[in-house]
Amino acid sequence: MDTEKRVAIGNKINAFAYAFVGIGIFSYGTSYFQERLLYNVPRILIPVFEIFGNIGLAIGMLILGGGLIYWGFTKWKSVFEKKNLYWIIAVVGLAVGVVLANVNFNPNKSAEILEEMHQKTEAQAKEREEAFRNAGELSFRNPHADAHIAKFNELYKRFENLENVNEESINALDEELIAWAENAPNVFEKLKKDEKAEFGRYIGKITLQWQDLRMKYFQELEEE
Repeated sequence: MDTEKRVAIGNKINAFAYAFVGIGIFSYGTSYFQERLLYNVPRILIPVFEIFGNIGLAIGMLILGGGLIYWGFTKWKSVFEKKNLYWIIAVVGLAVGVVLANVNFNPNKSAEILEEMHQKTEAQAKEREEAFRNAGELSFRNPHADAHIAKFNELYKRFENLENVNEESINALDEELIAWAENAPNVFEKLKKDEKAEFGRYIGKITLQWQDLRMKYFQELEEE
């Protein structure tokens, strides 16, 4: 499979993934304009929820969900000629999602199920994060993997030694990280089957390393 086909397949998968996640977030957001017993808050919107309550959360989720849906469209239009088909799928998905998010068939049972799912999801997320953080160094040698990791290390060093720490400089480096991450599927294609899992865990580890430093910088900015 040549590079052009791999990129096309990757963009197709990304388009559907962004659309699916965006539809889910947007749909849940429409249900948060009314107070609820349970809120499933995306981590990035926790400060918004704490400051502005459920209304701020609802608006934030609509913006975040809409942004993800549009970002999916940018991936879609790069590989599909029928651009309107994406919006047809998105609208149908939103219609179904909004109905499912707002129809309360059994309030008590729904709350119990959602709470159980929320706790299970949180536990699984913590387990995965812990596994990533405890991942060791790569045990195999592969020139493509080594080059990919070397680019991250160079980018992280620049991030770590950032002189003018502000939102603009952090976001600029975040954009470079995204560009770096978009090359990961190409690297995976060049790895052996037993190497892919280890490489994936290591990518998770260094991504969390980046996120930790990013949160540290933002906390320092808030304290100023």
